[in-house]
Amino acid sequence: MTARPGAVGGETGNMSWIEEVLRRRRRRRTWGRIAMVLALVTPLALHLGWPYWEQYRSRQEAETNAAALQEYEAVVRPAVRALLAYDYRDFDGAVARGQAFLTGPFAAEYPAAMASLRTTAFVEQAVVTVDDPTLVINERGRHRSEVTAFVTQRRRSNRLAGVEIAYCRVLVTLERAGSGWKVARFVITPNSTVEISPAAVP
Repeated sequence: MTARPGAVGGETGNMSWIEEVLRRRRRRRTWGRIAMVLALVTPLALHLGWPYWEQYRSRQEAETNAAALQEYEAVVRPAVRALLAYDYRDFDGAVARGQAFLTGPFAAEYPAAMASLRTTAFVEQAVVTVDDPTLVINERGRHRSEVTAFVTQRRRSNRLAGVEIAYCRVLVTLERAGSGWKVARFVITPNSTVEISPAAVP
């Protein structure tokens, strides 16, 4: 029997087409298995890995806050002492030292506020000191940050039998000034608790 011309070529073409179809089916089955494995493994990995990710993120946040707090402390602590403490014998010097930490409109408001206190300070011979404040970060930013300072203020004057101890919370807004920080806002919230201690020394 004589083979038809082109029969072999036709069969070869059919085989190539069939093999291609089979390859595609195998690829689809392979990708289907991969998708199924991923669908099963991914939620499990997320479930097991999420606590570790949270711990890592919390640790990173704590380290960043600690570094930022150290940077803010170098400015806020001396600023709080300079702005809230004064001695009637060097009142103008105290105002100048406080103003050196300021920026923006508050830099002009502060001397005016202290000027209204000047006469009273001289009449009462007032001496006010401030303990090193405790700081807490409220907001951390590259150009603007906010810190709360918990302050203990001690005041002695000729109208007091001892030393008046007052507590307050100060909201300090910092703004970037060159490579450092300056105080742009200073909001005092007094505590109603005031003590008079005859033994305390300011």
